[in-house]
Amino acid sequence: MPLSVGFVGAGGIASVHLETLDDASETGLVDSDGNVVDVELAAVADVDETRARGAAVPRGAEAYTDGVELVESESLDAFVVAVPPFAHGEYERAAAAHGVDLFVEKPVDLTVDAARETGRHIDDTGILAQVGYVCRYAGITERALDLLDGRRVGHVDSTYWAPLPETQWWYERARSGGQIIEQSTHVYDLHRYLLGEVTAATGSGTDGVLVDAVDFQDATSVTLDHESSAVSHVSSACGTADPRFVVRIAAEDAFLELDYFGYTLSGTIDGERVHFEADGDWYRREFEAFLRAAASDTGTLGRHGGDDGRSADVRSTYDDAVNTLELTLAAREAAETGERTELD
Repeated sequence: MPLSVGFVGAGGIASVHLETLDDASETGLVDSDGNVVDVELAAVADVDETRARGAAVPRGAEAYTDGVELVESESLDAFVVAVPPFAHGEYERAAAAHGVDLFVEKPVDLTVDAARETGRHIDDTGILAQVGYVCRYAGITERALDLLDGRRVGHVDSTYWAPLPETQWWYERARSGGQIIEQSTHVYDLHRYLLGEVTAATGSGTDGVLVDAVDFQDATSVTLDHESSAVSHVSSACGTADPRFVVRIAAEDAFLELDYFGYTLSGTIDGERVHFEADGDWYRREFEAFLRAAASDTGTLGRHGGDDGRSADVRSTYDDAVNTLELTLAAREAAETGERTELD
């Protein structure tokens, strides 16, 4: 029987995952043992019926305007939750109640309490729950980890500057959480992935200097203290003319610069220049890893993986993603108050 997949949310990032599912449906997806995993799209839900039908009908799938109704009506094996931050919670809990594996786009919610409550539903049912922190699947991330293996890392400095998106909910702090929560969360998660957990955040930010359209800080500068004794920094800005996502790493006898929008890594290791060019298929690798995991009954943990244990390549579990949410909330608080914010 094919792996039956449903979606709630049919815009933006959902369309990227749907394209990966299309390819997997047409050619089959090969697992780590060389077996072909058959997958199919069962249904798509979106509050915009036209958008739901536009994604579902050409693929021979059912269209819904209610994601919970979709879960309750269809016989699913896996469910993709690709909705705005304010809409998380009920879809994940419905999937858990029906024993359906989850792929959840970041951030997992707007508050830690709400996310942890959802996490309890997931834990109680034992379903697989992967979260879309795609930088963990980038070729330049993998290369950096290989190059830095066994070396002490002292500092990571990241820049995430981006133009304003078109989606109107993003401009409202109450619905998006602001740039740190909704966009720069990728960067903060990457810092956790590279350096380990954070103990404290200090920061500052600007209001209405770059843009007037948002009701949250339009630029932030946050420094993070890590349990490893390393220190890191994240610069975020919205409304910039051009996008930029660059990570600089200072390590023992090493310096690396990773350009995530250019898919390149360059730097110096033990006095020797290094350069690496990756492909841009990080979203594909991420979602294929989920499909393989959902089709598998057993597996082992991947590098820096969570505690689910069902797949060798699930790199961000739901519980781990809640830790990233907690970090971004602390970073936002530090930037807004100008005070040091401690994390448990």
